[in-house]
Amino acid sequence: MKKDISAANKKIILFFPSPTPLERKWKGTPLALLAISRTLDQQGYDIKIFANYLQPDYLKQILKTGEGSVCLGISAMTGFQIKDGLRIAKAFKKKYPHIPIVWGGWHPSILPLETIKNPYVDIIVKGQGDVTFTELVHALENKSDLKDIPGLVYKSKNKIISTPDRGQTDLSRLPPLPYHLVDMEKCHQTTEYGLKTAHYISSYGCPHRCGFCVEQIVNKRTWSPVPSKIVLSEWRHLVKKYHVDSIAVYDSNFFVDEKRVREICQGILKYKIPIKWGNANGRVGQLSRYQESTWKLMKKSGCTMILTGAESGSQAALDMISKDMNVKEIIKFTRLCHKYKIKILYSFLVGLPWSKDSTENNKFVASEYQATLGLIDKLLKICNRNRYTYYVFLPYPGAPLYDRAVKLGLKTPKSLVGWSTYLMSPENAFQETIRQKWISHADAQLTAMLTQYIFGIMDRDTYTMLYPRLNNIFTRAIFTFSYYVALLLVSIRWKLKFFLFPVDYWIFSLVHRYAGIF
Repeated sequence: MKKDISAANKKIILFFPSPTPLERKWKGTPLALLAISRTLDQQGYDIKIFANYLQPDYLKQILKTGEGSVCLGISAMTGFQIKDGLRIAKAFKKKYPHIPIVWGGWHPSILPLETIKNPYVDIIVKGQGDVTFTELVHALENKSDLKDIPGLVYKSKNKIISTPDRGQTDLSRLPPLPYHLVDMEKCHQTTEYGLKTAHYISSYGCPHRCGFCVEQIVNKRTWSPVPSKIVLSEWRHLVKKYHVDSIAVYDSNFFVDEKRVREICQGILKYKIPIKWGNANGRVGQLSRYQESTWKLMKKSGCTMILTGAESGSQAALDMISKDMNVKEIIKFTRLCHKYKIKILYSFLVGLPWSKDSTENNKFVASEYQATLGLIDKLLKICNRNRYTYYVFLPYPGAPLYDRAVKLGLKTPKSLVGWSTYLMSPENAFQETIRQKWISHADAQLTAMLTQYIFGIMDRDTYTMLYPRLNNIFTRAIFTFSYYVALLLVSIRWKLKFFLFPVDYWIFSLVHRYAGIF
């Protein structure tokens, strides 16, 4: 595609808010912003992407660069990204009151009518923004009406106007992600499967019906894949241009189509692409039914880690969230991954909205813990190199379990500002019990302790991943000694299932927060 010379000096400012409080030094690739930039970049627009980890003085640069821009675009999930995004939007609106501020991402897509009421939100792009944002920029540039662009909510003459949803996007017809728009050296991460890991999305959506998930709201239970040939071309480009040694796949469900997975694996081997790949999300039942030859291909092609929502060891809990799987499938899947030496990152949850009766809730939570910890015991006997994350259930608005949770006591925000503190990370689990009535503070704190400390230390790859980050012999010696002391303590705690008086966990939490190596 030829670049449009007339667009060459037309600026678009994009901001990726931090998903975590700024002191936690999060970094990654702003994939959502690259996705909405791909066509505009080929058309010759001057696109500037900002984030706190990309530019130390990003706010100053945004305000300096904003003059004459078509718009400021902000992508946000529920939680801290809203807070960080609003901070930038407020400063930008004060200096450039006539330049529209466009919000997109999961949260604005889920609650567009509530989000648009904020004074620092002018336009919302709902759902997949790859095509919608391109059409929006053209309309803003030409000062044309927005009503004919699907997938928008916007303000016009003190009215809120919502256009029809956009249909499924054919990703095969879009240009590749323009990674050159960001400093990739600042985006790469060190993972269990690579020292220089790049991030990639190969599909949108998921066809399944999990009761806690909003994919069925945002993407209507559709699945839009990038064809395998394009995936392979882009992975080869990442290796050649940015010298990455690994790919983290950020799909909602990478493994929907076994034939496509096989094609990608075969292509990696055919073209001798020197990478490992991981973090790919998949369902245990689906993967357990894969052919043995596919598993062999996955392993041979460099598949190193699979992320899966195991959710619970309680079949009653799995049925409640419409997971459409059973506990036996989790065990079968674990044995398969162990056989092919593929690491698993499990995600579990606890504290489902069971009943208004506190006694019934306490019984159900106790049964959830007993069943899940019992299941993890069995999984550890199969393999001790997997990772377990445990979350307090806190429903996203729009998910099937959300209305049930509200009826049972969930206290929900009523404005965009309120949603900025609606956190889902395990270290903030104790805060979530303020909003809901079906899990105690003590149980929420136990969940955070299990995820951050017990399971983190018990995963033997933690040591091998963190050790290379330390720069000198002295700090490496301290880390090695501390790790093995912690491993002894958590092993005893886990064997006895004794989690009271967690002085060791408090010390670990201080190191976790301030040492800068986790």
